[in-house]
Amino acid sequence: MPIDYKFNAPLSLYALPVLYVIAQYPQIAKMSYMRKCLGGPYPNNNPRSNIELCKKKEVSQADIEKMERMNAAHLNGLENFSLHAISILAANVSGVDNCTLNIITGGLVTARLFYNYLYINGTTRTVASIRWAATVGACFTLLIKSANRFNSRLVLSRL
Repeated sequence: MPIDYKFNAPLSLYALPVLYVIAQYPQIAKMSYMRKCLGGPYPNNNPRSNIELCKKKEVSQADIEKMERMNAAHLNGLENFSLHAISILAANVSGVDNCTLNIITGGLVTARLFYNYLYINGTTRTVASIRWAATVGACFTLLIKSANRFNSRLVLSRL
């Protein structure tokens, strides 16, 4: 099978469950990190209050801030999943060629992986701007390509 075929195969929809799992990762990492910081099992009866629980225990401020960033990265992934899904679906429906779609979607998946890493470990404004621009840029590129495809069809249908 030639390499060209692999890039032209319709693979972008597989990115949707991958992006969802990537959005869940910071929550799983936070639970593990919290278990380590508390020195025991993760209290799952009210998980949204666990960072407050850590503040009451003798967990360091640096560890609490890291858990807060993990939680924020998780919520951000869930909040942005709809933008990711809509941009990928719109590009597929509009007929953006698979090679372009696969490259941009692969870039989006890679950017979300780095996004989580930088969100959890990076603390500067510059890092925050870079992580935001990469993921939103990929989605906007797909949305603009989709709009261009739909508009070109509309113009051709009027001729």
